[in-house]
Amino acid sequence: MILRPLAALLLAFIALGPGGSAAADPPPATGPLAGIPNLDVQYYEVSGQSVAEIRASLNRVRPRDPNDGLAVDAVNRWYISWRWPRDGSGGCLLARTELRFTATLRMPRLAGPTPPAVRARWNAYISALVTHEAGHLRHAYDNMGSVLRAIRASTCAGATPAGQAAVRILARWDVDYDRVTRHGFTQGAHFP
Repeated sequence: MILRPLAALLLAFIALGPGGSAAADPPPATGPLAGIPNLDVQYYEVSGQSVAEIRASLNRVRPRDPNDGLAVDAVNRWYISWRWPRDGSGGCLLARTELRFTATLRMPRLAGPTPPAVRARWNAYISALVTHEAGHLRHAYDNMGSVLRAIRASTCAGATPAGQAAVRILARWDVDYDRVTRHGFTQGAHFP
């Protein structure tokens, strides 16, 4: 579940004109998040000796989905920013537009000793939860080209609105993905 650009167009940070870009963080090397650059995974701790205790701990501290207000076990935010250089007369060179993808994923982490059978259930749940969250991030990252095409097909004055419109389309997919998967429930992302 991510903070989709529909929720608040915070997801398009726009920098116009020349300037350096920050070095990209290396993407995770393995797993469902592999290849997604500039991803900051943050954890909140939960604890318990039983499935019920852990669920109660999750329920006390889990975040809310910004689109529907539901309490969820994980949430992510992705951002697509863009910039383009200016020509000598102050115009923009949209053909040289560059995009940058960044994301934050907030996940639960089980702290403290836990019986092996409970830990095994937790690990299966976390695997499914990461897979679901990766679906959001991967879709946005893999479809950044639609944002780039919208910007490049526009005018200097219309480039930012065109990019924002393309980001909103990507964001609507996230809302539908959560509706269809029930925030990952149908993918096994539930505990218990």
